[in-house]
Formats: sequence, C-alpha cells, structure tokens
Amino acid sequence: MDVVDITGLDRHYGVTRVLSSLDLEVSSGERIAITGPNGSGKTTLLRVIAGLLRPTKGTVRVLGGEVSDASVRRRVGVATHTPALYPRLTAFENIRFWSAIYGDETGPDRGRDLLRTLDLDPDDTRPVSAYSQGMRQRTSMARALCTDPELVIADEPFAALDPSGAEKIAELLNRARTAIVVTHDRGHFDATRRLVMHAGALQPA
Repeated sequence: MDVVDITGLDRHYGVTRVLSSLDLEVSSGERIAITGPNGSGKTTLLRVIAGLLRPTKGTVRVLGGEVSDASVRRRVGVATHTPALYPRLTAFENIRFWSAIYGDETGPDRGRDLLRTLDLDPDDTRPVSAYSQGMRQRTSMARALCTDPELVIADEPFAALDPSGAEKIAELLNRARTAIVVTHDRGHFDATRRLVMHAGALQPA
C-alpha cells in the first residue's frame, strides 16, 4: 500500500490554478524532498496531503484512507513553515495538548525526549511566544513527531535554524518512517527521491 497516492490533482485559488493534474505516489520508507521556485505550489501540495486544503479536482489517498478522516490524520505529523504553536503555552504544554488531541498517552514522554534532543528544556516555564524563531521551529518539529506518526510532512523545516539545529532536525526526519519535505537545503535531509515543482506539477530533480 502506498502511503500517499495522488491522481490528477488540481487546486485553484479563485481563477488561479496552482496545482495542475498532479500525480504522486509515495511508498512506505521513502523520504521525498520537493524543491521549486516560490509560488510554484509546494506548500499548497503539502497542505492538501495534510488535509488542511481540499482538492479542486482529483483524488488524494493517504495511508489508504481519506485525509478528512480523523483516524488517518492522527497518523500524520505536520510541521508547517510557520510554526503552528499556541503562543501562550510552554513548549511542553504544546506537546501535551497536541498529544491529547491525538489521544496518544505516550506522546508527552516522547515529546520530552524530542525537546531534549533538540536542545530545548521541557521544563522551561516560558511561553513559546518568548522563544526565538529557531526555538519555535524546533518546538514545532517536536510537536509534529511526538505522536510517532507514520507519515511526516514538513515545510522548510531548516529555515531560521543554525547548523547545529538543522542537523538535529535532519537526523529526526531521516529516521521518520516516511517523510515528505519541502526544502532547498541539500546538505541535511537524506532524501531517497528528489522532485521539482514546475507549472503546478512534479518532475524528477
């Protein structure tokens, strides 16, 4: 079974077609790196796979089901380009809250370990609004991984990070069961396949 199976995907914003007859199959164990110019549709594609946007046309299957199905979305970890964190909560409170939404009782313990791996203190009492952009980026990755997802989706996960932080996040992504990552950084993520977004479709890099 493919982890991701997309056929004939179109996505419009008003009259502007961003994705055009896009096909993509991702097998279990693959690490896909997607590059392309700004505005080419990379983030839109990730948001469709994550179930955050609906296709205008075409079929999108993730882990054998519909991305609108909560049981499917619980098996997917998403780290967006802009960290989706609750600013008034601490890093660990964000982890604990996210784990509760997913119904994962082991998520908080896993999240503590992830925060430490990413050089963040899980007992830090500061809200994440007091963190630097790089610290929020690392917290976002810990949040995305704390539920041990079968598929990890990450949009520019190395942005705003120093070399050490980028390397630590790359190590985690390289250990993911299956990952789709939008990135222009060829020095960290160990992709098994590289694709380029062009004119709303994907082609080999």
